[in-house]
Order: sequence, then structure tokens, then C-alpha cells
Amino acid sequence: MDYLKELPLEFSKPFTICFDFLAKANISIHDQKCSVRRKMRSLLLLVCYVTFYVSLTVSFSKVFTGVLGFYDLANLLPIFIVATQGAMKGTVIITNLTKARTLIDELGAMWRTAGLTRNQLARKGMMLKRLNLCNAVFYWMNIVGTWQYILVPLFETLFRTFVLGQDKQLFPFICTFPFDPMQNWVVYLVTYFYESYSMLHLIYMYLGVEFLMITLCSHLATEFELLREELLHARSKLDTVNVSNNVNCSEDTENGDSIEDYDRIDVEDDIRLDEDRPDIRDVIRRHQKLIMLSELLDDIFNKMIFFNLLFATITICFFGFVAKIARDLPEMANNFVGVVASMIPIFNLCYYAEMLSGASAGVADSAYHNLWYEGDLRYQKIIIFIIVRSQKACSLTSMRYSPVTLNTFTTVLSTTWSYFSLAISVYETDKE
Repeated sequence: MDYLKELPLEFSKPFTICFDFLAKANISIHDQKCSVRRKMRSLLLLVCYVTFYVSLTVSFSKVFTGVLGFYDLANLLPIFIVATQGAMKGTVIITNLTKARTLIDELGAMWRTAGLTRNQLARKGMMLKRLNLCNAVFYWMNIVGTWQYILVPLFETLFRTFVLGQDKQLFPFICTFPFDPMQNWVVYLVTYFYESYSMLHLIYMYLGVEFLMITLCSHLATEFELLREELLHARSKLDTVNVSNNVNCSEDTENGDSIEDYDRIDVEDDIRLDEDRPDIRDVIRRHQKLIMLSELLDDIFNKMIFFNLLFATITICFFGFVAKIARDLPEMANNFVGVVASMIPIFNLCYYAEMLSGASAGVADSAYHNLWYEGDLRYQKIIIFIIVRSQKACSLTSMRYSPVTLNTFTTVLSTTWSYFSLAISVYETDKE
């Protein structure tokens, strides 16, 4: 985090988790030095990823030859998909390191801690608090779930062997090797460590990129919210708005304050006098910069989002399926945690994409409530252009086609339920 030490702590703190995960997977956003040690670690991880993925693929092919049944397929498929997504997300961020670095640096340069009104400070504090809470929940849920999934088979093996006297060795994942991994305890433990190490680092890439995308999306939404407040009180340099006129024009309504009262109260509460109001041209520059950064964010992640949404239904479906038909309690708990851990990233993605879209579209509302009617014709045309431009909300998209919103999350859940019902029906029919 040394490269972010010059930026405000409130801006850089949410990046700690994602940079930590990516560093464990030997990926750095800013540090481009390729030392011998780093190259060797990259080579080791690449060998682990490739061999682990090949072992999963060979096991997956056994389903079609009849060696593995439907139950084994249900256990194998979500792990296969998560491993694929982890590798894919690592590839996405590695191929877009320059864009990601530019986005972080540009957004950090725009981030402000001074010159904000009390309304802006309160809104920014609320959004940062919400982001840190979501990151903490997301982090601990996935870390606990991952380690539980990896370690439960080992503890169950030890319990069965040394307490129940059963000779049964379990692995966290269904992999196929060119040797017998259960020939003795040394081979078993080495194979177990290899599977865990490989999958764990794929998950680190998976989570690191997710945290990075969510944090950037949240920070952009925060900047749009601050811009809305500035636009609400913006003025042109040629035409100065008289605050006292606003006080005289205020009228009471049945439900409370009128629009004039709203503007007057905000100005007084924020101690923002006529000459302190932001220039409309500065607001426009910030607006255009935020639009450009939002487009850059979507350019980096839109393909990844497509595959996220495509595979999410299958992953959640089969984790839930195995949890329902599990043969013992540990297996049920493992897969239930897998369901929750698979749903949280999709919800966070849809939630923050909706927040970014709403904040960018809300710029039009702030422009409308601006005192545009007290400016000259040029100023009024500028406000019209801002309103028209804000009709097209900035948003994360799936392959630049479909905007991601909370409705996307409900669609994913409904599709998952359809797949889950189908899987249960097939399983019950096969059992009969």
C-alpha cells in the first residue's frame, strides 16, 4: 500500500483487502518490478494452476464415460466453474493492469477531503461506512467458507481413522492423478496440500478482482453523489445568485418546505454563500471526468461480468443441490456455505452497479433543482445539456449490452431456482 500512502486514508483503506488477495496470487497493480523470486513464484503458481485444472478436467470427463455418477458431477461442477472463473479473472486483471492503474490514480487524484459541505461529508461518510461493512462481511464469509470447505475433509479423515478406526481418506476436491494419492500418509498429505494450495490461490484471484471492482464502483458512486450536491448549488461566473432573494421567495406548502425553502436551508446549513458556490464549468469538468472513468471501469470488467452472471446460476444451483442431498452433516454445511459465498459476490456486484447507475442518473435531478432560472440563457443551455447527458446513466454492463442492476440479481435467483428444481427432479427420477 506504499503507492497509495499519499492519497487519503479513507480512499485507500478499502483497497487493502483486494490488493492483499492479489498479492497472494502474485499480482500487483502498481509494482511492475520482476525480481527473480517473483518470477519463480509466478512459475510455481502457473504450474499448480495448470496441473490442478487438468486434473479437474480429467475427472469431469469421467462423468461422460460413466465412471463418475450424477452425485459426483454435482460435487465437481461448481468447483470446476469457480476454478475457471478464478483463472479468467486473473487473466482479466493482468491484461488490464495499465487501465486499472490509471483508473485508481485518476480517481484518487479527484478524491477530496476538504472544501466539502456538511451534507457532502455526511453522504460520503455513509457510503464509505457501507462499503467497509460490505467488504468485511464479504471477506469473512468467503475466508471462513473457503477454509471450512478445504479443511473439513481432512478433519473428517483424521476422525474416521484414529477415532472410528475406519480406513477412509477424503480429499477436498475430486481430482484425477497418474498415481494413487492414498498409497500412504505422506503421499496423501502432499496431495491434499497441493489441491488446497492450488484452489486457494485461484480463489484469491477470484476474490481480489471482485473486491477491486466493487471498491472502484463504490468510489465512483460516491464521487457522483458529491457532484450532485455541488450541482445543486452551482452558479455561473457571469451571473451571481443572490441568496437573500431565495429567502424572500420561500413559501410554505402543506407537506413542508417548497423547492425554494429546500435550497435556502441547504445553503444556510452548509454555510455556502453566493461567492462560495462552485462554478458550473468546474462541475462540468468533474462530471465529464467521472463519465470517462465509469466507461473505463466497464471496459475493464464487462466481459468478466458476463461470465460471472453466466456461471453464477450453475454454481449456486449445484452447491444447493449437494447441500440438499448430502450424505452427512459436514458435507451439507460445506455446500450450504458454498451457496451463500457464491451469492454474495453477485449481490454486491448488482447492488453497487445499481448504486453507480442511480448516482449518475441523479445528476439530472440535481441539475433540475439548481437555480437555473436565475442564470442567463447560456447557463440555462448548459443545465439542459447536463440533464440530457445524465439520461444515459453510467453503469456496469454485461458485454456492453445489458446494464447490471438489482433486477439482474433477482433474475439470477429465479433462474437458479429453475435449474435447482430440474436437478432435483432428474435426481429423484434416476433414484427411482
